[in-house]
Amino acid sequence: MALFPDVPEAATQGDDLAETMDMATEALGLAMEEYALANRATPEPSTMAQVMAWAAEMKNGQGFSQAKEIFYPLIAAPETDNTPVRVTISLAKRDLAKIDEKARLAGLPRSKFLARAALGV
Repeated sequence: MALFPDVPEAATQGDDLAETMDMATEALGLAMEEYALANRATPEPSTMAQVMAWAAEMKNGQGFSQAKEIFYPLIAAPETDNTPVRVTISLAKRDLAKIDEKARLAGLPRSKFLARAALGV
């Protein structure tokens, strides 16, 4: 099982250590994409002492007492570039009006509404 104390949204497991590490890297990447889409700041990494204390608390209080040992690999968070880029698209006037109305109802600016719709968020 792979858990991230600084990114609780990223949790996964695999059949063995290699698969778990691959899945952990993917889970962290997906969580960072979600942070970027939501304009959330990437959390500051905990110190190793903080991670070890968190893991001990999880092991003792969350039903992980069967774990014989805890492995602390460091997985680099993927780079995310949230720099806004201006683009020009052409839409039928009626379609743009519908998009703007849906964005207004969702409480989002047009660009964020379109990005979320396109990315399935």
